[in-house]
Amino acid sequence: MNIMKKGLIAILMAFASITAFAQRQDSNMTVEQRAENQTKRLTESLQLTADQQKQVYALNLDRAKKMEEMRNSQTQDREAMRASMQTFNTELGKVLTPEQQEKYKALQEERRNRGGGGRGN
Repeated sequence: MNIMKKGLIAILMAFASITAFAQRQDSNMTVEQRAENQTKRLTESLQLTADQQKQVYALNLDRAKKMEEMRNSQTQDREAMRASMQTFNTELGKVLTPEQQEKYKALQEERRNRGGGGRGN
């Protein structure tokens, strides 16, 4: 039992450090790179078509630019960030098929349950 606990703690700590490293890397990316990465993740998760990928990239790029502006402003308005995410989700819903919308909602719920709500999907 003790070995299992130690192993689980080691795994959790490794995961936490990988997550922290990924977040630091993300902050060094350009808005275009962030939009590209987010589009790639959604393409893999939702099997987006080529046309959907173009539309989703445009949405991601627009949102990444807005988020960058908000992060760089003197007052980081959480409410404005939340509104930006809501707008993104609404526009994304217009691009996705009903099946993809359901899968996207499930992905969001899963991320919220893990405590990673601020990463943009």
